[in-house]
Amino acid sequence: MLERIRRDGGVSIAELADSHDVSTITVHRDLAELSAEGLIERVHGGARAINGQTDGQRIETAWDGRVAQGREAKAAMAAHAARLVSDNATIFLDSSSTCLALARALEADPPQMVTLVTNSPAIAFELSAESIHVIVTPGEVDPHMRLIGGRWAYEFLSQLNIDMAFISAAGVTLEQGLTTSRRPLADVVNAARAVARRCVALVDSSKFGRSSLLTMSRAEELDLLIVDSGLPAETVAEYRRAGVPIEVAGPIQTAN
Repeated sequence: MLERIRRDGGVSIAELADSHDVSTITVHRDLAELSAEGLIERVHGGARAINGQTDGQRIETAWDGRVAQGREAKAAMAAHAARLVSDNATIFLDSSSTCLALARALEADPPQMVTLVTNSPAIAFELSAESIHVIVTPGEVDPHMRLIGGRWAYEFLSQLNIDMAFISAAGVTLEQGLTTSRRPLADVVNAARAVARRCVALVDSSKFGRSSLLTMSRAEELDLLIVDSGLPAETVAEYRRAGVPIEVAGPIQTAN
């Protein structure tokens, strides 16, 4: 839709619904999200391009922003987590940008052989190492969240045997645990957790103290919680006292 709006300068809701073979309700929802991200301007009956955008410009989406945010912290956690992946293991990576960083770490230094299951199209297209056998869940694609969810994804994962599931979250607290606002993501993560021998969460320090609508896992239920060095030492100690197995990727930041 973005490409069409940019190319034509403006387009009606009816035209978008017809060209993408979706309902006008779906177009309304997608345009609302694009408008909220500042990528288009809503007008009566349709949308138009933001002044100054040209076909030669690359539009930054919400996903691009998530990938860029906290890049160094995610890379540190990914390197820490990659060392946990053994040869011939079967692992699951969720659709988070943090797990994308883990996929890139595995691609840079791949195990001799590993089966990697994911509900992330972005992760699947990132991997090309011959020793990483990639399996993508079936299901419904959410183009904005870059995830595959729904009943097919849940049922598919429920039949697997997974050695280690790697997940992330929008927020984490000791009271609510790991949380997200997206039901499709919560369902997929819970399906993977249920069949995994170990579950490892990678959550950067900016997510601590925040909670969203749905709890995916209690923090103390995790086999391991990996955090970046931006998390204060007292918070690390608090989680450990609560029975949460936590490891810091890099030196712990001490309070001034």
